[in-house]
Amino acid sequence: MIKFLSVLALCSLASPAFADAILQKSSPARGAKVKSPTHVVLHFSEPLEPAFSGALLLDSDGRNVSGAPVKIDGTELMMTPGSLSPGIYHVAWHAVGHDTHRREGEFSFTVK
Repeated sequence: MIKFLSVLALCSLASPAFADAILQKSSPARGAKVKSPTHVVLHFSEPLEPAFSGALLLDSDGRNVSGAPVKIDGTELMMTPGSLSPGIYHVAWHAVGHDTHRREGEFSFTVK
């Protein structure tokens, strides 16, 4: 019984290592109304696997305006779109952390 409880305790301590890469915040934020940003930055809850993670920045006509290739550094994913015209922009992202579980999502912001 003591061995079972010890194993159970060790497993409960290790459980945070199995969490998915979850989007914690972004700049611009979901629903924000901003001047044309020089970068669109997504911050995740754990380091990303660059080969399996990415994002697109799409204008209101669905055209890709992501700019330079997406840069991934640890928990941060960054796009450099250049100057954006006024309008609504959609960010579609997918992220894979070290646990290999894929998460995806999207949000919009407005350039004034």
